[in-house]
Parts: sequence; structure tokens; C-alpha cells
Amino acid sequence: MKKILRHLSFVGIVFLFASCENKNATLSEGILRYKVGESTLNLDDSTAIDFMRISYAEEEGNEYLLHQNEFKKSIQVFDLESGLVAHEILYPFEQPLGIKVVQGITAISLDSIFIFMPLSIRGSILINRKGEILNRYMPTKEEDLEKSLINHVSFGAMPTLFDGQNLRFIQLPTFEVSNPSNINDTYKFEMLYNLESNEIEEAEESGFPEFYQNKIWPSQDISVSRIMDLQGRIVYSWRFLDSLIVVENGIVEKMLAKSNFKKQDMSPFQLMPNKVQDMEKLIQFTKYYGIYYDEYRDLFYRTVQHPGVFDGDAIPKEMDASRKFSVLILDHQFNKLNEIVFPGGIYNIYRAFVGKRGFYLPKNNVMNPELVEDTLSIDIFDFTAHD
Repeated sequence: MKKILRHLSFVGIVFLFASCENKNATLSEGILRYKVGESTLNLDDSTAIDFMRISYAEEEGNEYLLHQNEFKKSIQVFDLESGLVAHEILYPFEQPLGIKVVQGITAISLDSIFIFMPLSIRGSILINRKGEILNRYMPTKEEDLEKSLINHVSFGAMPTLFDGQNLRFIQLPTFEVSNPSNINDTYKFEMLYNLESNEIEEAEESGFPEFYQNKIWPSQDISVSRIMDLQGRIVYSWRFLDSLIVVENGIVEKMLAKSNFKKQDMSPFQLMPNKVQDMEKLIQFTKYYGIYYDEYRDLFYRTVQHPGVFDGDAIPKEMDASRKFSVLILDHQFNKLNEIVFPGGIYNIYRAFVGKRGFYLPKNNVMNPELVEDTLSIDIFDFTAHD
């Protein structure tokens, strides 16, 4: 069940062990001063270490990481202090009310867990810690099948958010993104499902920024990360934009949040690229992956992937995993407070999350030489530790 060091070559292992001492030195000099703890989750034989669909929750001062286990059809509730499974919630998966394939989860609390299905908001359910269905959501059905499909994502830096009235879904295009005429302000990346009116509408501010429009971009980076803070502001972070787009009470502002390590802007393709050209640009340029909000410290974190080394004979996933990255720390007015650089090949930037103790970085990077099957190690950083 576990997919760990697949495709890791002998040469790569030798290189990683040779550079491990240097990585530890880097951690000691620039990172360890902010490290405030770690969590080691104990995994059983049915639990893959990828941890793709997760959600954080706190209850009575205890921190939990909820993980959707596709094999067991359950939500595993890991205690982040002990590393053990504190609860295991079996969710309904049989028809007509269950969800056979889960696309993502969002936990409001241990007694309010949304479970979403692929390609549709219709049929999403809300369960409690006993796995009982509290509600099943059936928005108005579109007669046009194509219009009814919503290619939404609910994980990583693109979680489905709950704002008290709406479920806010990020959706990815189903059209041909290499056609520049499709890259316009018509398509919206965020859908709002109003739980009271049972209607779905588009978030007008979530369309392609003008910078993107009518151009050809690397296909895998046509997406946006967004988060909501305690003031109700929606903050959008685009992969190639130095500025964040902040929406508050219908007013849209751009707030500069540029990395110190971005030396060159991403340039669009002049002609439709082949797969190699597309991957080369994906690896070689700086890009912003995610935006995260820390409600405990009223801070924003923006993750930045630094340029990597492209090798046409290498495995794309390994090239990407070997890249350095940094975390931009921004205050509530988006002033830059700091930028902390992390080495590649250790942490999984795509699985980061925020909790009471700070910024959590899982070490389930496919290039991590210390990766093992039965534990998931997570380092915890408080970037205000020395303020």
C-alpha cells in the first residue's frame, strides 16, 4: 500500500547521503532557531505516507490531523502530540447516500467534517465523529451535464473553505489551457455554494488576472491558491504574480508580496510547447505555490519554490522534490516580516498546514533519504519565536 521511494535511483541516493551533512548545517544556521517541535505519526500497513487529503482541527487544546484513508474508507484522526490515531471515523461510502470516491475533506471540528466527491458539489455530505450523516447537500441540478460538472480540488493549498454561509470551492479548468483565447477573465476559479439558498455562484474576483490573459503558460501551473482570514478577507495567490489579490467587502486590492529569491519573471510560451518544454519551464522558474493563514498569530505564509535543475532524462517528480523553497512571512497588512529558506529533498511543500504551534512541514518528500514506511515525521516552526 505504501508508495515511498519509487523510482529513486542508486545515484540519487548516494548524492543525497553525501549532501545530507550540508543540509543539516543549513538547518542549523537558518531554520532550527524557528523549529519549536515535531510530530511523528505512527502509520499502520493500510496507511500510505502521501497524506494527500488532510484537514487540521483543534479540540480542548489538543491538535489533530485528519487524514482520509481511501483503503479503509475512514477518516483517521491523528493526535499530533502522541502521533497515535485518537479516533477512526468510518464514513458512509455505499449508495445511495455514501461517497464511493472521496475528492477531499474539510473539518470544521471533529463533529463537523465535510466530505466531497469528484467533479461535483452535489452529493457532498457532513458527518460527525461517529460517522453519522448530519446533512447531504443537493444544489440545484443543471440540465446541461457539462455545466453540472465542477472540477474542484479540496487539498493542499487549495482547500474547500467554510465561511459560515458558503462552501468555497476552487475549480480547475476542463478546457484546453494551451489555447491562449481560453485564458481570459470569463472563467472563474472559485465557486460559492450557499448552504442556505442551495444555489451555486461564481466568485467574480477569481478570474485570470490580466497578466495571464491571452497567453500560453505551463499547463500544470494554471491554478490559484486562496485563503480566508478572521476578518473575512479572501486572499488569492497566483503562481506567477508577485502581488496577492485581496478582496474585502467587494473591494479588490493588490498587495505586493514578492520573494527575495525571485530574480526573473516567468515568461509565457510563444508557441504551443511540447511536454519536455512544458516541464522544463515548470522546473526552472521561481513560482509561488500556496498562501496560508495563521489565525493564532494573525500572519500569512506564502510558499515559494526556487528554480530547479532540469534534466530531460530525470523523473519530473524527483526534480521538483529536490528544489529549495522559502516561506514568506507577512503580517495582517501584508507587510513582509521575513523569508526563511528551506533545502530541497526533505520537506513536502505540497502538504504544509498551519496549526496552534505554527507552520507544519511534513517530511514525506520522495527524495528524503530518511523516509520510512511506518512513520510520518512533521517539523513545526514558529516564525515569531525570536521576535
